[in-house]
Amino acid sequence: MTLIHLALFPQADFDIDPKAKKADTRQMKLPGVILVLSLATNLILASVVFSHRKPNHSALSASGDSTVVDSNNLSSDQNGSVALPDPDSAAQPVLMNGFQWSQLESAEYKEYIARLRAFGVPEKVIRDIIIADVTKLYRPRFAALRPPKKPKNPNFWETRNRGYYPDRDATKEQREQVRALQKEQTELIKELLGADVYEVMAQESGYPDWTERQFGALPKETRDKISDMQQRFQEAQSEIYAKADGYIDQDAQAELAAARRKLRTELATVLTPEQLEEYELRSSETAQNMKWELAAFNPDEKEFRAIHAFKQLQEETTRVSNVDAEGQQTAEERKSQQAKIKELEAALKETLGADRVREYKLMEQYEYRNLFESGVSKESVFQVADMKSEVEKAASELRKNKALTDEQRREALIAIKAETEKSLAELLGSRRAKAYQSQGGWWLRNLVPPQKP
Repeated sequence: MTLIHLALFPQADFDIDPKAKKADTRQMKLPGVILVLSLATNLILASVVFSHRKPNHSALSASGDSTVVDSNNLSSDQNGSVALPDPDSAAQPVLMNGFQWSQLESAEYKEYIARLRAFGVPEKVIRDIIIADVTKLYRPRFAALRPPKKPKNPNFWETRNRGYYPDRDATKEQREQVRALQKEQTELIKELLGADVYEVMAQESGYPDWTERQFGALPKETRDKISDMQQRFQEAQSEIYAKADGYIDQDAQAELAAARRKLRTELATVLTPEQLEEYELRSSETAQNMKWELAAFNPDEKEFRAIHAFKQLQEETTRVSNVDAEGQQTAEERKSQQAKIKELEAALKETLGADRVREYKLMEQYEYRNLFESGVSKESVFQVADMKSEVEKAASELRKNKALTDEQRREALIAIKAETEKSLAELLGSRRAKAYQSQGGWWLRNLVPPQKP
């Protein structure tokens, strides 16, 4: 029984005597062949009909109506918008045949975009096409501004240069021209595709909107002004790094501090004191470092604000003292800042509480931060800190004891070290205790002085 027969007679009784089945097959053979030939003929006719039809491409008009368009008849007005034919007119455009992409392309980007939209290309695809085309257009101009690439370490035994970065051999003028060209390219893309094109792309890609976290409730106009200020600061910072050639000495630190102060002064021209404080809580260098350093501390908003205020003044005091050789700060000013730091320390203790302040202070130290981040409990870290304090105090008393010989003093320190290592292994586990000595716990490794020859 053929497949055609099965399709036509799905309810047929298939429990047939073999002899009858054989006779029935002979009887059905001729009609089955005729049916197959008939189906084949229909398929051939259908293919002939469809092969003579032209493809139907449609484009969206300004009102959203679908209209058949002939690519050869696409035209645009002075504003760059495509003029579509009237769908009710008697002279309908011929359907497309042998379409090529060059029929949509234009030397003018606005006209090119209009043609793509008229052709029905989705906005997301248009955006990808235009950005890729603009990038291709600017690529040789960027290449012309870069110095020739020379191998920095062509031989396998040669090390990389200290402080290497891709355009370190470029001159200041070349770097400025590259930044200007980048700005020109970005402005062109925004002009063609909308001022918020990059925000839209980020949303469609599923990335979080970091601008909300950075700027908060500031209006777009203010955000744009701040972005320009940040761009100028980053350019100044890049020039300082380039001039330092990878070595950030005291002079470079002073220049960076001056650039930060200049940025803050500029920000104060567009932000109220309250807005400036909120901005710095979100975007300042101090805040960014805190988000990394206090990951295991996990402060709440109130604690974060208190710690930020304390650290900001503390860091400013450190910067000023580092560049005070030129007499930028008087003794009275230093005394005033120290009093302010003590005041903030008292406020910090009141806000956080005794245990959290101690935890925060320990978190600032590399050896204890490693313990916190590896999952050691707060109580255990406190015990390690207490142990260190007691051991160092005992070792100091031994070193001051003139009644002991050098050998007796050494043996006593060896005994203290062994007992401390045993206590650490019980508290942290042997593996973690061993790792602690090489990840910040150097005080224990250096407890016993090397034996004199």
